[in-house]
Amino acid sequence: MTINTYQVHNVLRAYGRQLSTGKRLARQTAKETPAPADKITISTEARKKSVVDKVTSDIIDRIYHEGPNETLEKEVFKELEDEFGNPLSIGRKGTEMVFRAIGKRLGEDIQDLSQEDSDRLKARLEEITRDKVQQNMLQ
Repeated sequence: MTINTYQVHNVLRAYGRQLSTGKRLARQTAKETPAPADKITISTEARKKSVVDKVTSDIIDRIYHEGPNETLEKEVFKELEDEFGNPLSIGRKGTEMVFRAIGKRLGEDIQDLSQEDSDRLKARLEEITRDKVQQNMLQ
């Protein structure tokens, strides 16, 4: 049996077409198939921290926009006032939270605190709130 060169060329050409078609199909199916979602596992401590941070942020936001109305908000704000030594109120300067010190004589003396003092009080308010939220989660 004799095999001609044109028959060998036809077989090689057909094989080449199958290879290129297979590569195209593989690329196309790879694009169509969504990549498996990465699975992220979070430790229980990280989840607790995330929940505490979220609750703390919500409480601070409520205090900023509405004032201390709920029991926990009042506790936190009272502790901040006790540490500061004077009653406080919260105001806004643009988008920033600004604290005002209220004099002890029926609110006659209201004084805006400096931005540094307000930032320090805000940081302390966040710390106190975070501590209270953590304590309430353990109970």
